[in-house]
Amino acid sequence: MLRPDSRAMTLLLGALVAIAPLSMDIYLPSLPSMTQALGATVDEVQLTVSVYMFGWGVAQLFAGPVSDRFGRRPALLWALVVYTLASVACALARDVGTLVAARFVQALSMATVAVVPRAVVRDIHAGERAAQMLSTMMLVLGVAPVLAPILGAELHLRFGWRATFAFVALYGVAAWIAVRFCLPETLRKPDPDALDPRTMVGNWSRVLSSRRYVGFTLIIAGAWSGLFAFLAGSAFVFVDAMGESARAFSLYLGLVSLGVFAGTAVSRRMLPRIGLERLIGASTAVMFASGTGMAALAWLGTREPLAIVLPMFVFMAAYMGTVPQSTAGALTPYPQIAGSAASLMSFVQFSIAATAALLVGVAWDGTPRPMASAIGIAGALAFVAFRVLVRRAPPA
Repeated sequence: MLRPDSRAMTLLLGALVAIAPLSMDIYLPSLPSMTQALGATVDEVQLTVSVYMFGWGVAQLFAGPVSDRFGRRPALLWALVVYTLASVACALARDVGTLVAARFVQALSMATVAVVPRAVVRDIHAGERAAQMLSTMMLVLGVAPVLAPILGAELHLRFGWRATFAFVALYGVAAWIAVRFCLPETLRKPDPDALDPRTMVGNWSRVLSSRRYVGFTLIIAGAWSGLFAFLAGSAFVFVDAMGESARAFSLYLGLVSLGVFAGTAVSRRMLPRIGLERLIGASTAVMFASGTGMAALAWLGTREPLAIVLPMFVFMAAYMGTVPQSTAGALTPYPQIAGSAASLMSFVQFSIAATAALLVGVAWDGTPRPMASAIGIAGALAFVAFRVLVRRAPPA
């Protein structure tokens, strides 16, 4: 078993949380081919995305309480078994109905894998130490949704669309082995009443009564919304609106992902010097400035790729100075109900971010304006949430 405070432990937890964006984004380049291969319509294949997002969002509410009741390891092991089997079913699907159903089951199980590692961090650490561990985990989480479509495109070109689901199934097997033999149980005392509806509602009410918890959750929701808006609109912006090639699009995604590494390096150095909340305050300000700057350039009619890439690079760097630290700030006061607190936080931030992505698609007008505006609003949400809800609230 790994030591709870070891680097290997952090990397394992990061690999687990990466399953969520990997599973959502890796097969996106294959959607047109899947439509033809399964004899389906575009709307039917798009259900594999929307059903997945719905299942992921709802299941997050219950993933944490399940781990509070039965322990972190059992919850992860069972979830990974179901996830792997559902991924195999996706790879073997012969019709779109089977694929949609398998994607829904995949999302239900994946939600546990996405939520529980954050509760594990809270079991082990609090405050700045938790933020440092989460920062390394979020490095993986921040890069995964940008690089997953690139990996998916390569798998699709070499082996066909089913290879993307075969890949995530193998990833699930590897994750199960790692959890089974390397991850110690970090929950000291399971709560036998964690799944009682009255207990669940009581725990959610408890955390929602804290302005700081709500503020930190909305900060993360703003950061996630900016990322989701970019993922939802970037292909249309670069390829359709700006006439760039698919290869150039992949290059731009890679450049944006470098912001994650830059932000991680800067935030890890600054955190011990200025503290958790000052780092969040500075990062949300940078996020706000970069998002509104991108929106301003879009509304001025700029059609240069760098007008998107450079502000988004800065946004993602600030993302890494915001999300891990805000997660630690939200969960630190609740060691006894870390699973429930993490579940509700994930549900809220995902619901807001998924809505932002949906609105980008609905508002698409052939220009970068909808995507850039959504990213600007997302940055504003994080900026305001910190200054109105977190900074003005009494310490927990």
